[in-house]
Amino acid sequence: MNRHAWLIKLGLDTNPAIATRLINDYTSSQTPSSLRIGRQLFDQVPYKDTVLWTSLISAYTRCNHPRKALQLFSLMLRQPDPPTYQPNHFIFATVARAIASSPEYLQLGRAVHARTVKSGFVPNSVVLETALLDMYSKCCVADCGRKVFDEMPHRNLVAWNAMIAGYVQNGIEIRGLDLFYRMKCLELYVPDEFTVATVLAGCAWTQNLILGMQVHGYIVVSGFESNCVNPVSNMYFQCGEVSSAERLLNGMEGDSISKLIKIRGYVFNQRYRDAVDYVATENNVAEIFEVDYTMFVPLLTASAKLSLLNVGKQVHGLLISWTNFYGNFNFFEEDVVIIGSTLTDMYNKCGSIGEARKVFDTWLPTPHISHWNSMISGYLYNNLIEDARTLLEEMPEKNVVSWTSMVSGYVQNGMPQEGLNLLVRMYSNEDGLRVEGNCLTFVAGLAACSYLIDLEKGKQLHAKLIRTLTNADISNVAVGTALVDLYTKSGYLKYAQTVFDFMLQKNVVTWTSIIMGYAVHGFGFQALEIFQQMMEMGVEPNDVTFVSVLTACSHCGLVDEGLQYFNLMREKYRLIPKEDHYTCLIDMLGRVGRLEEALTLLEEIEDREMSKGCSSGTTWTAMLGACQLHGNVEMGRRVAKKILENKKEVSTTYITLSNVYAAAGMWNEAYRVRESWRREGDVNGEPGLSRICANLVS
Repeated sequence: MNRHAWLIKLGLDTNPAIATRLINDYTSSQTPSSLRIGRQLFDQVPYKDTVLWTSLISAYTRCNHPRKALQLFSLMLRQPDPPTYQPNHFIFATVARAIASSPEYLQLGRAVHARTVKSGFVPNSVVLETALLDMYSKCCVADCGRKVFDEMPHRNLVAWNAMIAGYVQNGIEIRGLDLFYRMKCLELYVPDEFTVATVLAGCAWTQNLILGMQVHGYIVVSGFESNCVNPVSNMYFQCGEVSSAERLLNGMEGDSISKLIKIRGYVFNQRYRDAVDYVATENNVAEIFEVDYTMFVPLLTASAKLSLLNVGKQVHGLLISWTNFYGNFNFFEEDVVIIGSTLTDMYNKCGSIGEARKVFDTWLPTPHISHWNSMISGYLYNNLIEDARTLLEEMPEKNVVSWTSMVSGYVQNGMPQEGLNLLVRMYSNEDGLRVEGNCLTFVAGLAACSYLIDLEKGKQLHAKLIRTLTNADISNVAVGTALVDLYTKSGYLKYAQTVFDFMLQKNVVTWTSIIMGYAVHGFGFQALEIFQQMMEMGVEPNDVTFVSVLTACSHCGLVDEGLQYFNLMREKYRLIPKEDHYTCLIDMLGRVGRLEEALTLLEEIEDREMSKGCSSGTTWTAMLGACQLHGNVEMGRRVAKKILENKKEVSTTYITLSNVYAAAGMWNEAYRVRESWRREGDVNGEPGLSRICANLVS
């Protein structure tokens, strides 16, 4: 700078006041060498005052060099102790901001706080106290920040904003929203744009649509709307109000932040096609990634959900171009890991295992544990059990996600015993690393026990669950539902009812499990009673729930009630009947001998519903079973002919029809049917399977 050269000639560049001004000029220019030149200026001043120290420490903090700022502050404290070297409240506030950006220095922050109290700056400086509470909040100790806030004798709007933001950033949104209510309604502070943006973020995370709409109304009345479109639209997206968010963002096509919010909002609400289509209409996609390079994650997620391999490859190509231009590891390490996992998952979900493996092998020199888990999940998703198991064995370190994924994979692929064996191995600590299961681990284990009808092992898992995860069987819906399913399938309805009654929250799957349990064990009236409770509680049944209800009606002979529930399903809940529902209906009519009515209904169904391409094999088989039950040979013959014409349930049809003839004493006809079955070439059929668990004591 010309002025710097002129001051050097005059010999004034070592004057503390002049040097401070030059340092401020250099650091505000934000050139690559500005901080280095500023430090050289600082070092050549023989007698430094507090303002000079503050100037360079603030510059380091502003330029995101907190370590250098703290080193300089430490050097300042080690200087001889004339009054000119004493830190003032402003330098303490600057140091607090540096620590806020580097939470690993929290202990130093506590020491700085103690020093400010000892020096008498706290509790008399709003600026310093606000910086301290912000430091604690950003170091994830919001309670300490709240103590600083509560001890402030005077607060300004910045202090309120910092405390509310601290709660929201630490995932304690409810307390942040409570503090906002106190600020506005009790303390009568007038919120500014920053306040409402923070509160809207809290509403978004908690999906508090009512409060979000109230804040939106306040924004409109206060005239902030033009500056708060993005926070408001993000809130609506997070609360599932996509159309409201879209209306707000109309006309904001030139704003990059608005584009990011829209894409993330579509993906969050599982509108993956809208997200892909929106990006496809953008002329300058690179601009989006310049603002936020983590946008690769939602786009790859959308590609995976829609199985759009070509779109995913295009995003991958854009990612490669981007990293070649900007340098891959200018990204934060955590973001690199997340993008790699998402990319691997995209290829796996699109069925391109080879490409997924290439990403896994080359993304990082040493794959992160999340990449191992993603690859294992990909193998399982594509039914490559042995490949997944091999990869699990190769993992240098396994975590609970690794074990749980593999156990779930075994269960989902019909290998529950192998899943339980792996669960035993996880708890055996044979690898020297103690891994404790989480709720999903227990859900997978309980599902294996349900599959095997192994009540004893299920009870052991339940006991282990109670010991290691306090109240998980009560407070976690997935775990409670898995326990209900285990006990109902094992015939221990009393245990199932006890678990059900103690659950704090129940979803439609939980209700359906207990209803089905009672229904299949012949307690139809109890099943219907629980269904009535479910409707009174306001839980909306799904199509599986109505299968359970119709099964209960069938087992109890409640035909009229079953028809009413069938109509309720279609008319009130707008559910489209599926083959399972029609099968229950035909079985229900057939059990009470209303065969003509059942056949008429079945023929209507065949004409109206099954012409849409739906299978009708099990429905006709249920009708044939009813004919066998009531010895109606003629109708049985007609029904069997219809089934065989459609080539559905061939083996079952021949066996059932043969039994119909045998029950009527028509042995020649029964023999003829058996011979026809042999000529069809499917005499072996699919063997039946029953399971019992016997504890043999020698």
